[in-house]
Amino acid sequence: MNREADIITTLCGVFSDKYKPLSRAEFWKYYHQYEDNLEAMTTSMEERIMELMQRSGSIAFGKEKLEQLGVKIVTIADEGFPQRLKEKLGKFCPPLFYTCGNASILQQKFVGYAGSRFIDKEDIEWTEKRLQKNLADGFGVVTGGAKGIDSVALEYAMKHDAPAVVFLADNLKEKLRDSFIQKCIWEGKLLIFSHISPLAPKTRNSFVSAAMERNKFIYALSNGTAVVRSDLDKGGTWSGATEALKHSWAQVFVWDNLKYPGNQKLIEMGAHALSSDGKRQEAMPASTLSYGQKILATANQLSLF
Repeated sequence: MNREADIITTLCGVFSDKYKPLSRAEFWKYYHQYEDNLEAMTTSMEERIMELMQRSGSIAFGKEKLEQLGVKIVTIADEGFPQRLKEKLGKFCPPLFYTCGNASILQQKFVGYAGSRFIDKEDIEWTEKRLQKNLADGFGVVTGGAKGIDSVALEYAMKHDAPAVVFLADNLKEKLRDSFIQKCIWEGKLLIFSHISPLAPKTRNSFVSAAMERNKFIYALSNGTAVVRSDLDKGGTWSGATEALKHSWAQVFVWDNLKYPGNQKLIEMGAHALSSDGKRQEAMPASTLSYGQKILATANQLSLF
């Protein structure tokens, strides 16, 4: 680990010690305050930073625990960090991730998949048909690793030997106990990230917050993300899609299924509508697009679906 990565780990890593690490927002505040100079941060007289720079002993113990789980830390200063997130998300990007898997997968181009945990046979069939084309066109898959659409997309990619990236909201330790996941990591086709430390205490509120946070990572890494099924005005799928539309993190594609009012509203808000047979794609009204969305639309509209 290089010096800058070491500093970020010291300031932001969660190791179940007595120290309270910097949050994402705190890190970027100090980072920009000291003109993006990590060394200047460490020599400042900021009480929070001075205290954290004394935690080297507990960090060594924490890293050992992570290594036993097969997990390592990757920071914005490391080559193995998904730099596309840093470029697109800016201050919304975590300064570090806890990760396991083949980092070279990040050189791949990706299609994201998002949707409800509660799905039916029709949802699965539509998703797998879209994935079949994505994989044939050379795309990998990025998703959130939850039940429902996330799991459908991941399992399809793994069974067809396509590279995949998963951003977990939590439960990294438990995920790595899964024999199927272990096999896919060992074969070099799966890369898992979590912005939540396996050593962090778990609560229901922290999980919900983390789930909302990780949705943006899926969009930011993808060339475009397909929303299969969304609730209206609630839930993680809705939140992630509306954020992506607002910030132009990626093109948002939505199944034009009249049974799903959330999907219909997202299309009204500017998402690309995908038909049930996948053979047509409705264009978004040009007046609703930001400049960034227009550029992305030109590059991705015909190549993804």
